[in-house]
Order: sequence, then structure tokens, then C-alpha cells
Amino acid sequence: MSAAAPTLQDVARAIQDLERDFQRNANARDAATLTEAFYSEDAQLLPPNAPPAKGKAAIREFWAAFLGAGVTDAELRTEEVSASGDLAHGVGAYGFTLNGVRHIGKYLVVYRRQADGSYRAIADAFSDNS
Repeated sequence: MSAAAPTLQDVARAIQDLERDFQRNANARDAATLTEAFYSEDAQLLPPNAPPAKGKAAIREFWAAFLGAGVTDAELRTEEVSASGDLAHGVGAYGFTLNGVRHIGKYLVVYRRQADGSYRAIADAFSDNS
């Protein structure tokens, strides 16, 4: 017997939980835990002004360098969630401080429901507003 499909409210709550963990791990500068908890094995990170990072190892390297540069006060705020089948996406805004400068931008993350029912990011794109 298969489990019932999650409601949009369930999916939104799961994504909010992932965001909270992402923020906590980013602010702790823990790229390894951040990557493991947020991304699927085959995920792609599409950062601004950089080539795509494909797979967890490359994504972990990106976040280790990015967070290691001195990022503080990382914040995520998903403003819209949509889901269909095993896929969901979130559109939102982010902020972080680097070298005393506050950066504000937007992101789009596509999630896939995993065999255990959890969600993990499979594509993550972000860019500054300025």
C-alpha cells in the first residue's frame, strides 16, 4: 500500500524546515551538514557569476568557499511553494552579510520527494538583486 500524497501545506512545511536547517548550517559555516541535509545526490547549484556545481561534492566545495569567505546573518524566506507529484519548487528571497555589506537577492529551488518521503533540492539558482 502506498502512502498518501502530501498536501501543499505538508510540502510547504517540509521546505520551511529545510530552509531553517540551511540557515542554521550556513550561519554555523557548516558546508558539509548544509549540503547533506539540503541537496539530493544529483543536485545542481547554479550560483551567479560562476559555473554550475553538479553533485554533492562540488556543491559542498562551493558552499565551503562561499561561507568560508566570512558570510554572516544568512536568511532565507520562501514566498511561494508549488508542488505536483514528486516535484515541488520554492521561490523566495535571501539575505546575507559579507565583508560588512548586506546582500539581498532571490532564489528558485526545485525539490524532489525522496523514497523516505522527505524533500531534497535538485536544482538551486540564486542571484543578487543589484
